[in-house]
Amino acid sequence: MTLKIVWEYSAAAAGYGAPAARYHFYSGNVSSAQRLPNGNTLITEGRTGRIIEVTRDLEIVWEYVSPFFRSPNPRFKPENNIYRAYRVPYEWVPQLKKPVEKAVIPPDNSQFRINP
Repeated sequence: MTLKIVWEYSAAAAGYGAPAARYHFYSGNVSSAQRLPNGNTLITEGRTGRIIEVTRDLEIVWEYVSPFFRSPNPRFKPENNIYRAYRVPYEWVPQLKKPVEKAVIPPDNSQFRINP
């Protein structure tokens, strides 16, 4: 063990410029990371209720932000904390058939439009 950092995902590494880099991707007390069999990393940014999967090249594969807010004390603003998330194998849910996975090709942002 050398304690050398061989890979990291941070706001600066992901390309968030200052001052956003100071505020993105920080959770003081709840979060987690899990290296997946495909080499991607599942990251739980607990304080903001966000879960993302990123590739080794720091590309976000998918993202989820919890819409469930609660406040244990009316004096504080509601929060959507997520303690920890794990990717589990399909075999752990034997009641369901394994779905067919398909590659998702991102749309060309210059051509992508949503009709009003």
